[in-house]
Amino acid sequence: MNEEVNFFNKNGYLVLEHFFPKQAIALVLKEAKSVFLRQFIEKKYIMPCALEDLDDAQFNNFLYRLFEEDLECLTNCGKQVQHLISLHTLSLDAKIVDLLQRMGLKSPIVSTRPVLYFNHPKLAKQKVFHTVDAHQDWRSMQGSLNAVVIWIPLVDINKALGALEILPQSHLDGLRTDHIENGFGMVALTDEEKENLIAVELNAGDALLFSSFLIHQSGDNITDMPRWSCHFRYNDLEEETFIQRKFAHPYLYKPMEELITKDFPTINDLSKIYS
Repeated sequence: MNEEVNFFNKNGYLVLEHFFPKQAIALVLKEAKSVFLRQFIEKKYIMPCALEDLDDAQFNNFLYRLFEEDLECLTNCGKQVQHLISLHTLSLDAKIVDLLQRMGLKSPIVSTRPVLYFNHPKLAKQKVFHTVDAHQDWRSMQGSLNAVVIWIPLVDINKALGALEILPQSHLDGLRTDHIENGFGMVALTDEEKENLIAVELNAGDALLFSSFLIHQSGDNITDMPRWSCHFRYNDLEEETFIQRKFAHPYLYKPMEELITKDFPTINDLSKIYS
């Protein structure tokens, strides 16, 4: 493990092959897709069926159709998949806690809730929603200096599918974010740095651990398939500057004040649930 720690400290990242059981990853993906399937059925894109009854091409076509016909519905599905129990369970796996402690986070704590992505140009109105240029995660986290991110593919992700591209050792250059774009701390790269980017191809079950200061960006997805992935962020409660900065926390979670569905629910709606 000392060799891995030294590699991480020097380069700012660590590839962890076969880190998670494939069935755990498959469960997260299945539950995420099932959220969308319920709406495909509701909209009568397809008759009631199980997820296994659809091949990838059929599912993706329905997904792209939903984006074109009802963006609000697709967006709400995207919000719901962030709260899957399987996703949150994975983010708290004992293997992760042990890894974080071995990598130097003495008292690891969740920075923000897990994030699950399903990226494709056909599912975005702006480029930043499917392909994020060079950025650092610390600018949005603003937590401990040894904060880390664990990036996890939910499918096998190669260059064609938009494998994450990283700039080794860039975590040692400090905070280089020059502006915020949709929550991402963007970084301007030199031509030489662009040449030194490395695409990290990963399979489902693998994981990529990297410093929150490591500069990275999305690869271009040139396939017909979405890039399904998730990432988890962690701070260290024992990191000195984090304590001195009163455990700075930049995330704001609050409910909408207005009623989303007008005149809902009625007494009749509730009686159907509790009869």
